[in-house]
Amino acid sequence: MCGIAGLVLNSGERVERAVLGQMIGSLAHRGPDAEGLLVEGNVGLGHRRLSIIDTSEEANQPFEDTEGQIAMSFNGEVYNFKELAEELGAKGYRFRTRSDTEVVIAAWKEFGPRMVDRFRGMFALALFDRAKRQLFLARDHFGKKPLYYCHDSSGFVFGSEIKALLARPGVSRDLDLGAIGQYMAFGCTVGERTIYRQVRSLLPGHSLLLSTDQPGLDPVVERFWDYQPDPVAANGHPPDTAALLEELDASLREAVRLRMISDVPLGVFLSGGIDSSLIVAYMAQLSTEPVKSYSIGFREEGWDESGYARAVADHLGTDHRNEMVTPDALEVLPSLVEAYDQPFADASAIPTWYVSRLARRHVKVALSGDGGDELFYGYQRYPSAATLDRLGRAITPLGRLAARGLSHLMPRGSYLRRGLDRVSQRGVVQYLHALGFSGVFLRLLRPEVLQALGPVEEQEAARDFVRAPDLSLLQRCQYTDIRRFLADQILVKVDRASMAHSLEVRSPILDQGVAAVAARISPAAQLGKGEQKLLLRQLAYRYVPRALLDRPKQGFSVPLVRWFRNELEPEIRRAIDDEKSPMWAFFDRKEAKSRLEGHLAGRANAEHVLWRLLFFSAWTERHLR
Repeated sequence: MCGIAGLVLNSGERVERAVLGQMIGSLAHRGPDAEGLLVEGNVGLGHRRLSIIDTSEEANQPFEDTEGQIAMSFNGEVYNFKELAEELGAKGYRFRTRSDTEVVIAAWKEFGPRMVDRFRGMFALALFDRAKRQLFLARDHFGKKPLYYCHDSSGFVFGSEIKALLARPGVSRDLDLGAIGQYMAFGCTVGERTIYRQVRSLLPGHSLLLSTDQPGLDPVVERFWDYQPDPVAANGHPPDTAALLEELDASLREAVRLRMISDVPLGVFLSGGIDSSLIVAYMAQLSTEPVKSYSIGFREEGWDESGYARAVADHLGTDHRNEMVTPDALEVLPSLVEAYDQPFADASAIPTWYVSRLARRHVKVALSGDGGDELFYGYQRYPSAATLDRLGRAITPLGRLAARGLSHLMPRGSYLRRGLDRVSQRGVVQYLHALGFSGVFLRLLRPEVLQALGPVEEQEAARDFVRAPDLSLLQRCQYTDIRRFLADQILVKVDRASMAHSLEVRSPILDQGVAAVAARISPAAQLGKGEQKLLLRQLAYRYVPRALLDRPKQGFSVPLVRWFRNELEPEIRRAIDDEKSPMWAFFDRKEAKSRLEGHLAGRANAEHVLWRLLFFSAWTERHLR
């Protein structure tokens, strides 16, 4: 796990080593163990290393092959590198290190850009082929590792985080108003867009090829993988779920085994839920020593799940540690703003930050249960979306219009108003409401930002939803979650919080083999009365007692509603009362004050609106004041 950065200038120009050093220096937290720079004419590659596999200096990067043809900066892990090394070794390739980086270079020589089809792992890589004068970038299948780039008249620049790009003089900091609208609507920027107009995110499962001698340096971006739910599984012909359960057991066990390969201490995040408990169970079986597990709790009653984590840890015999998060945690807000580079409204970044810090005191690598809710229909919004769809089909267009009109008579932020809003919608807008979108978020935007955002039903998430007409409603919800919610929010949250503490986090459930099994499971086999991810739950019962797992899903939620009405009220008031705050160039201050007063009086549940404002206020103070 590392940080990468680089640039390609127009032909005839030369990369300044000092500039490349500034770029890669901004990523020191991602790789505190070593730094490497390679400058060759108009091409520069930089690397910050977090040593995990083959910690010797010979495996430092940018890594070059013995023939001097290839140089590469690599962030992440290819877990099946040993199998690939055997395959390539049979073809005559020889390796001088035990690192996966050297195997990736050999795979490029043998397979070219299609090498990524063979990788099981998480990665963002930059490979420079001197003979072909090509720069090749690729980002892993689900987008666990980030990769950003900017292409303008002065050249092409890329990096693991946006801060690396901004460290190069001349990269535009002009804001994208539409991206600000996305942030308020969805809690993060979505798809290729970032808060900066000229900075783009390379999408998950995509590669980029650039001819370094070509005038204009126009990059060619291609998709090499996409999650594909099986339409047959949702159209009355479900496969044998018993056989799938055995296949899922084997694939998950193998995914965990591969991710336990490490030359440094390794642990696991344990919430006590189905996903993380199952991962810990496999680890306990595969390990000769007690697994090191870590969890976070809250003092507020009804929010603390650390007791469940402790019970699972005791059952599986782990070496367990727990830390409590209090409202004082807001002191990390400036650190979160620095870590995430752009506005990011998922408040569970706070406990993720703390559990990463806790784990890093003892280990260098941690496994997590990320991906279980998306691949196995774990969110309440899936049965909610199905219910809303049935209601929507039963209500006439006139009835939906009446529900929409009646909703406006209800108190702002009330559950009844939200329910009427959702029932009045159809199709993708109905899904977005199930996801948590509300018109409340948009009412805080100034008109020019709202105009730049455009209609909600035309956003990237909406386009993904309607792109797969052969899929069922629930499969389209799942597909959109994986393409957007997982990639743009969940994985971003975990990567930035963990890498800020130089901790590598691995996600066995997001293994391509596991995903291939999940894609063949019908939604009907995953959802029951009041329960989600039934197949994964059945699998977990094999290793953890039902009594420890059967409880309402809490998620990694934060007691914002209590914090904002108590300890954090002065903080949010201070942010809204600051008339000179740069955020009022984008938001309506009068509407914000109205939301705050309604929330404090108990008339509205506006804690998520207020958190988005608070984070954006801190972000603008850091970047725009």
